[in-house]
Amino acid sequence: MIKAVFFDFDGTIADTRGAFFKAFVRTFDDFESEIDKIKVVKNMGTELFVLFKKMGINPGHIDAMRRRFYKHYGLFTKEKIKSCVSLKPLFKISEDYKLFIISNSETFVIKKLLKSLEIKSIFSGIYGSDKFSTKDKMIRKIYRKINVKPSEVIYVGDRFTDIEYSRSAGCVSVAIHNKCSWSDLKTIKAQRPDYIIKDFRELGRLLKILKKNG
Repeated sequence: MIKAVFFDFDGTIADTRGAFFKAFVRTFDDFESEIDKIKVVKNMGTELFVLFKKMGINPGHIDAMRRRFYKHYGLFTKEKIKSCVSLKPLFKISEDYKLFIISNSETFVIKKLLKSLEIKSIFSGIYGSDKFSTKDKMIRKIYRKINVKPSEVIYVGDRFTDIEYSRSAGCVSVAIHNKCSWSDLKTIKAQRPDYIIKDFRELGRLLKILKKNG
């Protein structure tokens, strides 16, 4: 029986793809570094440190670029950030399940945007990339913290990497795909998640089915 639902944030709850991309490009402009925009789009959703390394940045320069990125990202997200889909079903889901966020954005950014979206209160825990090295390690850490088995947890994410991390952590992988997802549907299907949904209403229905089937 499912007892907790873990969520990615960017592209799953909030439509932040545009803000992320603009902040990343602006950061490279500031440091007068060349950037392969196609490669950025392909790898969005990985840890920021890993993404900078994939762009060929010297590890010694990454901390400075990371700080600059979040400065720009904060400015780009000052404008009203929209949710990817209706968030109302999450309030109903939170009545029966513990909800957590595990995201590659930093914790302070996630909390700020959740407050803006008026859903921060429904989450039992919010963990950004400053809290862990990889998502699967954080997922397993929360298992122990809340005393649940991997089979009792769903992880919902929009990126192919979310499916990989879910599989590594042994939980149920649910891919959400809609207009603001960061991975295309073909890439998502290639990773063979346990389930694919388009919004949180479908997540609610899935949870009811899983509960009924034990």
